[in-house]
Amino acid sequence: MDVIPKNDHDKVAFAVHATFLSVGFVLTATGSVALGDNVFSSTSTDEVGTDNWNEFEDHYAFFYTNPEKGSKKVLVKCLVMNRKLLVETLAENSSQPLHLEIDIDDYVGENTSGNYSALYNNLEKLVNGLEKEVISKLNCSAVDPPRMRKQVPILGTALAGIALPSTLSA
Repeated sequence: MDVIPKNDHDKVAFAVHATFLSVGFVLTATGSVALGDNVFSSTSTDEVGTDNWNEFEDHYAFFYTNPEKGSKKVLVKCLVMNRKLLVETLAENSSQPLHLEIDIDDYVGENTSGNYSALYNNLEKLVNGLEKEVISKLNCSAVDPPRMRKQVPILGTALAGIALPSTLSA
């Protein structure tokens, strides 16, 4: 299934999602389902597609399990504030969310050719920032920074599923 970004925030939110996939997380809910009151009590560990991942104009939600770490559950919410994307992450049985503020303009490229590599600037910096400030602190991923750097090509493969509507590729 193609992922269609509506705007620059969509591009960065999808890169956040792809980073979680690249380090072993499995997506189990998106959008309004991921925001449900009972999301942490759900017993489903079935992988889902990205349907409705960008159904809201000003926020995103992704819910994951990590089968490599006993299927620990993680909720990732992204909030749009002007040209920033605020990433809030909460692990199952944790009372303290992790925070990351992403400046959209640091990571969104000039996409005039429809080329996927032109969607992003500094993708490795974005991935490393997510690893340092969020993923490494979740206590459900044993990813070290050198492994993350090797994951960037895999992340690029995940990002290759993005379909570019004519309004974004022109």
